[in-house]
Parts: sequence; structure tokens; C-alpha cells
Amino acid sequence: MKKNDNFLYFNIFNFISTFVRALIEIFISLYLFKNGFSIKSVILFYFLANLFAIPIAYIYASIGEKTKYSYIMAVGYISFIILQLLLRNIVLSDLYILLIAIIYSLYRRGYWISRRFYISHIIPKRKSSFIYSIIMVSIQVAKILSGYIGSYLLSSADISTLIVISVILLSLSLIPLSKIKYENKPVKIELRKNLKKYRIDSLLAFSFFELDDLLSYLFPIYIALYVNNSYQLAGNLNAISNVAIIIFILIYGKIINNKKNYLILSTVLVLVCVFFKLSINSYLIVIVYFIEGLVLKMQNQSNNKIYFENNNGMDITHYSLLYQIIECLMRAVVSFLLLFIFDVRLMIVFVSLIILVLLVLYVIVTKKLIRYRLK
Repeated sequence: MKKNDNFLYFNIFNFISTFVRALIEIFISLYLFKNGFSIKSVILFYFLANLFAIPIAYIYASIGEKTKYSYIMAVGYISFIILQLLLRNIVLSDLYILLIAIIYSLYRRGYWISRRFYISHIIPKRKSSFIYSIIMVSIQVAKILSGYIGSYLLSSADISTLIVISVILLSLSLIPLSKIKYENKPVKIELRKNLKKYRIDSLLAFSFFELDDLLSYLFPIYIALYVNNSYQLAGNLNAISNVAIIIFILIYGKIINNKKNYLILSTVLVLVCVFFKLSINSYLIVIVYFIEGLVLKMQNQSNNKIYFENNNGMDITHYSLLYQIIECLMRAVVSFLLLFIFDVRLMIVFVSLIILVLLVLYVIVTKKLIRYRLK
């Protein structure tokens, strides 16, 4: 019964926290751009946020192992509220970008370090993709609702309304989180020792998968420049993509759980969708977003299958922490290179090429590992 209770509590927490975070996070790149920052400044924010996230993740994990991860989550929530207060009073300067990047890192890592810790304790290794797909349903529903509501509030109301909603709902989401029961033996953080246990194929898979986040960060600006400059369209496209995810979510969960991994195929299809999105400057882009939602879910499920089933005997703390360091390092490196590109379309093409190169390396490494095992 405890496992079922944990699953219920986590889903309640997940729905509330995702809804609140997505109210602003879906639109943050567009929000900064529409409020006077150049594309270069927006990318600088993204680069710094991921760069700072690396040491912050290490610090959070160290503290979480000594105390409770719910405390780390609370710090992340407080940082999120501070971030919204700062976004309410924008100052067009690099110092401001530096400040919100640090706060954004404190918020994101506080949330994800804790979230991955809890989810790793409630999801079994077997049939992980199917169970995770159920959790993802609540995430997508929350994102659909927040996309519509967030776009409305940013267009017709003051961001102060978002802050009030955030304070109330985030506080409520801590209640089910605090009820989750788990057994955990604190570990000493030893990154160098545990990095040797990380499989090279998993490292490559996590690297190119996490660059999808950078593409999702760039496309709202692209849509604003070349299709329609409104929060409503950005919110609608987000909703359409997530509706597609929900339609296929349980089907993909069952397929991937029982058959081979579809990470290679789904990543290729994601890149095809990126090409079509860049080729369309009309509302037909809605169709592409729907199709992309399907393949993104296939990619997400495939990556999660690798994450939950290929930990190579590593403890949860190190496995999750190293994943997040890989994630942030890859995003920081690629976004740093984007600072030397001044057209958002070229940025999207460049990121797509990086994903393609890493995908090819993943295919090569995977084939070599299969041959090695057969021997």
C-alpha cells in the first residue's frame, strides 16, 4: 500500500508543481526577448544558467544527502518566486542577466535534483517506461493548462498575478511531497569515482536528448519573429504538442517497455520536424507541432528506458547527479557556441547538427558494445 500511496502523492505533487513552473518557464525566452533583450542576451542567460547549474547541482546533492531533499525542493521554490519578482522588474543589462541566471539555476537544480531523487525511489526498474508514462500524463495535462493560462496572464495581466498563484500552489505541492515514504542510506558524493561506472552509450544518449531543451528554448523566439509575435500562439503550440503526447503516451509506454529502444528513430524524426518547422512560416506549423509531440514522447520514453534500466549498479544519488551535470554541461557548451551566431534560424540549425553528430556517435558506440557482448 505504501508504494501506491507514494505514487499518488508524487503525481499530485508533480501535477501542481509542473503547472506552476510552466506558467512562466514555457515563455521565459520569449518574455525576455519581448521585453527588450537581444537574442544574444537571451542565449547568454541560458548559457550562464546551465554553467552555474553544475556546481549548484553538486552542492544541492551534498546537502540533500545530509538532510532531506524536501528542503532542497523548498529552496528551489523560493528561488522560483524570487525569479518571478525579478522578471516583474526587468533591467536591460548584462548584470541583470547574470543575476536571474543564478536564481534560475538555484530554482531549476533545486527542483530537478529533488524530483529525480523521489521519482527514482517510487519507480521500479522493471516496466519503468510504462509506469513513467502514467506520471507523464499528469505532466502534459498540467502543461496544457499552464500554456493557456500563462499566455493569457502574460498578455492581459501583471506578472504579480503569477507570483501570487505560484506562492499558493507551490506551498500546497509540498504537502504530498512530504508524505512520500522511502528508505535511503546517505552516501558521500564522489563524482570522479562514480563517473567511471557511467556507460559511454548512456552518456551520449543523455547528451543529445537534453539538447532538445535548447531547441524548445529557441523556437518561441523563431515563432515570434517569423510566424506570429504573441504569447497566445506560443501557448497554443505548446498545448497542441502536449495533446499529441497524451494521445500516444500509454501506447508508446507499452511498446517501448516490451520491445527494443526507439531512441535513434525518434531522434531522427525530431530533427525532421525541426526542418519542417523552419520551412513553414504560416499557421500550418500547428500540424508539425502535433506530429512533433508524438515523436518527442517516443524519444522521451526511450531515453527514460535507458535512464531507469542502465544505471550499471550505481547508487541513485550519483547516477542522478551525474546525469544532471552531463545535461547542464552539454547545454552550456552548445549555448556558448551560439553566442557567436546572430540569427535564430542558424542557431536552430547548428543545435540540430550537434544532435545529429552525437546521434551518429551513439550509433557507432552502441554497435561496438553489442559486438563486444556477443564475443
